[in-house]
Amino acid sequence: MTASNIKVFLRVRPSAKPSSGFQANLEQGSVTIELDKNVPEYEVNNQKTAHTFRFDGVMGMKVSQDDVLQTVAKPVIEDVLNGVNGTIFAYGQTGSGKTFTITGGASRYADRGLIPRTINYMFEAFRKGDAQYRMYISYLEIYQDKGYDLLRDDSATKLEELPKVELREDEDGNMHLRNLSVNMAASEEDALNLLFMGDTNRVVAETPMNDASTRSHCLF
Repeated sequence: MTASNIKVFLRVRPSAKPSSGFQANLEQGSVTIELDKNVPEYEVNNQKTAHTFRFDGVMGMKVSQDDVLQTVAKPVIEDVLNGVNGTIFAYGQTGSGKTFTITGGASRYADRGLIPRTINYMFEAFRKGDAQYRMYISYLEIYQDKGYDLLRDDSATKLEELPKVELREDEDGNMHLRNLSVNMAASEEDALNLLFMGDTNRVVAETPMNDASTRSHCLF
């Protein structure tokens, strides 16, 4: 059974001093924000001081990276293995933990993010299953409405030197990403090396006006 359409999960970033006005109900999948009506800058109409938002799931401050994989990514991965397209999209303000969730931290093995964990999960499934699979990987960065291929081994020193990717529509109405490389990964190691190459090109290509965590978007 495929995962039903679009699901939205909220991950709460750990904080040394959590706000007293923020409450997360993990069982009900909701968060409540209570405003102090004596502080006028919050809103014009201070009669309503509590706002509740519901999600398909709420993950608290102590959730592990593996828990995120099992809750968010595993249903999507299983769909992909059954031939159904799937996408995981991280959205949030600067410093909210998007990069940590998707790619992970570099200090501990347990901090691996969704991409390396998904790669591992899929290759394990390849080995156990009866069907034959092939994994192809592309890595696209979007900055100021322009696309760049992060998997070209071109010794780029700035973003503009990376191969530009263009969106084109064919006569049948199908959309294509022109000049985006497609790379086959025969093993988990190959896939992780491609991820590392793309991340390296992304870092090397950064400029003072292109902070990878704030002004650009990547699709792996």
